[in-house]
Amino acid sequence: MIKRPALLACALLLLALIPTSSQALPKGTKVELYKGGLAFPIDMAWVEGTKKIFFTEKDSGRIRVMVGKDLKSRACVDLDVDPEGEQGALGIALHPRFKKNNFLYVYYTNASPNEHRVTRFTVRNDRCVDPNHIVTGLQTGGGYHNGGQLEFVGGDLYVSVGEAHEPSEAQDRSSRLGKILRLNPNGSVPEGNPFDNAVWSYGHRNPFGLAHKPGTRQIYSSENGPSCDDEVNKIVKGKNYGWGPNYDCGSAGVGPNPKGPMVRYENIIVPTDMWWYRGRLKSLSGSLYMGDYGNGRLHRLVMNKSGTNVTADRIIHDGDAGITDVAKGPGGWLYFMTSSGMFRIVPR
Repeated sequence: MIKRPALLACALLLLALIPTSSQALPKGTKVELYKGGLAFPIDMAWVEGTKKIFFTEKDSGRIRVMVGKDLKSRACVDLDVDPEGEQGALGIALHPRFKKNNFLYVYYTNASPNEHRVTRFTVRNDRCVDPNHIVTGLQTGGGYHNGGQLEFVGGDLYVSVGEAHEPSEAQDRSSRLGKILRLNPNGSVPEGNPFDNAVWSYGHRNPFGLAHKPGTRQIYSSENGPSCDDEVNKIVKGKNYGWGPNYDCGSAGVGPNPKGPMVRYENIIVPTDMWWYRGRLKSLSGSLYMGDYGNGRLHRLVMNKSGTNVTADRIIHDGDAGITDVAKGPGGWLYFMTSSGMFRIVPR
């Protein structure tokens, strides 16, 4: 993040190159600053039906609590992280039954032992207690290619993991690096995974965003490429997404039956986290939204009815700071974050 036989195949690759078009926000809406002065927030999780948001601070390792626009001075927890490069406190997610069990999950780079891990906390009185390290021992890669996103879909926990600067790991289905993992909420491996381990899909370089279409199990991922080919992928069980040694720009990738992207950005934009928005703003509902850190743009990825193809990529906001996250938040509005602030799109 924050960096990254024949005619039929050619036709499919061309379809993946969807031009980006400039388009203002829908009429009658505006972007407003919700909370400024933040310290590199990366991911947020909203407690639906309330004004409460939890979010990660990359470098400090703090999990912050905000109620309305009131940022609590006391963190939910202060994690001992290694913030080198793109590492630190990254993804956050709430259990689908958070209001009953108070389970909060964080993907972060632990300082000692130095590893990426996923920890489940129980939130009591806005404090994250009883840590349970459900994923441990994920190798770091010199500060980069971490992945780091969490997404609950159909009661299962999906985890995006980078390949730690080792392209061969992405093609090794026995390795957790360069993968999207599917786990039970307690970290165990559920039945039905394709390779008898935690791996759900493979051949990923640095999948930094995860989202799903509400009411379905359809998952999408944004992925950071090398000097080319940032991607948006529709994630399918057991599929190879093509990253590995000797990857050629513009190709579907390496390894067995590589699956090309839904959208390919030949010139890198550094795509970050995503959200399929369905909410109070009807003019924005029904699309997948993605931030880019390279240009500070908010992308609206317009889909066909089944959510299997992107028909347009529209820039609805072009700011002066890279976007780290997009999510639904208090009031049912669409929110996004930069390295110093939280914004939302509301009626004008």
